[in-house]
Amino acid sequence: MYTIECGAKMAADASIPSPPVGAARTAMIVVLLVSNLLASFTQSLMNVALDYVATDFHITLSQANWMVLAFTIVTATTITMAAKLLERIGLHKLMTIGFVFSFVGSLLGFFAWNYPVMIVARALQAVCTGLCFPLINEALLTIAPKGKAATLLAVNSGVIGVALAFAPPVSGLIITCVGLRPLFLIPAVIALVLIIAGRPAIHNLYMRRKAHIDIPSVALSFVGLACFLYGLNEISHEVFPPLVIMLAGIAILAIFVYRQLHIDEPLLNLTPLRNPVFTVGETLVTLAFMASVYMSLLVPLYLEGAASYSPFIAGCMCIVPILCYAACCFPSGHLLAKHGVWPLVPVGFAIVLIGYIGMYFASAQLLVIVLLACAAIAYAGIGIFFPAVKTVDLNVLPRAISSYGSSIHSTIVQIGSSVSSALFVGIMSGDITHLMAGGMSKADAYAFGFSHTLLIAIGILIVAVILTVVYTRLVRRQKGKTAVADSATSEKTGRG
Repeated sequence: MYTIECGAKMAADASIPSPPVGAARTAMIVVLLVSNLLASFTQSLMNVALDYVATDFHITLSQANWMVLAFTIVTATTITMAAKLLERIGLHKLMTIGFVFSFVGSLLGFFAWNYPVMIVARALQAVCTGLCFPLINEALLTIAPKGKAATLLAVNSGVIGVALAFAPPVSGLIITCVGLRPLFLIPAVIALVLIIAGRPAIHNLYMRRKAHIDIPSVALSFVGLACFLYGLNEISHEVFPPLVIMLAGIAILAIFVYRQLHIDEPLLNLTPLRNPVFTVGETLVTLAFMASVYMSLLVPLYLEGAASYSPFIAGCMCIVPILCYAACCFPSGHLLAKHGVWPLVPVGFAIVLIGYIGMYFASAQLLVIVLLACAAIAYAGIGIFFPAVKTVDLNVLPRAISSYGSSIHSTIVQIGSSVSSALFVGIMSGDITHLMAGGMSKADAYAFGFSHTLLIAIGILIVAVILTVVYTRLVRRQKGKTAVADSATSEKTGRG
């Protein structure tokens, strides 16, 4: 239902929809959560498939990694356009478009006749994920019952965690039994169901206008990120061409940022980054997602390459660690409301660091069960603090720019994912290629590459733990300023 304004706003075709209530709101929440389930499952589809893809198509791991990188590049580019597209065509139509892209991409993946076509299929699937992540965060905040926003976002994170947990074993089972292409039928079916169910359930929530989409900015973000990730992914194999391309990517991304700050209608409004709580919090989000993606990609590679497990067994082994993430997401909102970010966020990151250190020592001795237990500890740490940081970051922004904050958050998550994938899989691929060329066995080369990347990840996490202390102080300072402002407002109201 819409309330149509008159006068100039009617001439501009602006409308202010009424948010759904009661059963309609419940139905919309369910469909939105299932949509994020699809987005997360599709994103994780190839996590246990990289070794299989490299072997099946006779390519290196870093080349197989483009099944992940192409997806994240398109996802990140789509996210930058999501807020503008939402203003132009509304939530209902935009979500439907996303479901259609997922369905078409999944069918193309099923019928793909070579590796490049499969990359195109993944890129089409990525459009849905790029729309779902920012739009659903904002929509859930908009329709959440009073006082339930943090809980609903925590449930959303938990749903994503469930998809992350079951994507590896399901993918591994299908790959092991019938091959790679039938794997694409699962998201195709889910997307088709959402196309049908979303028609009555998804309501428009925001006023529409003919927002300008800056095409040069779209091109800059896509090309810049693609160049940067290509260089990062390949630099461990050879230095100079990838290094030049990576530096060119950085320069293009810098031009993109400059353009966003100097045009009237930026593609990605960076105003939220002026808030120090949001900026530091999103830096932590990036590091957290790098840690999560590391485990979702490299732990299966270690299990398949160093311990010689099949993709299905490797996927099954990853269920419990990832479910620890999902289980810890659900109480995160309650803990945040009760205790605040201290000590929730620092303790959460410290737990992740402890888990990573344990994985390093376990992997060196091929203690698979111990390694998985340490991975579960690390995942639990991410689940404890990640929903809390996301909630604080989005709630600290004024309502007028919260949608921009949601787009930035989702973009940063994808950048963290892609950087982690390119950096760690690229380094591990380079180690494996060089060591096997020198006569080392595949299992030993995989084990060395895994340990090498773990040391780098541990160094990054140490920096993150230190940064959490800065973050908690900024949040406390922000709360203090808010309390003073509220007190001053109350005094003026009382005098009036």
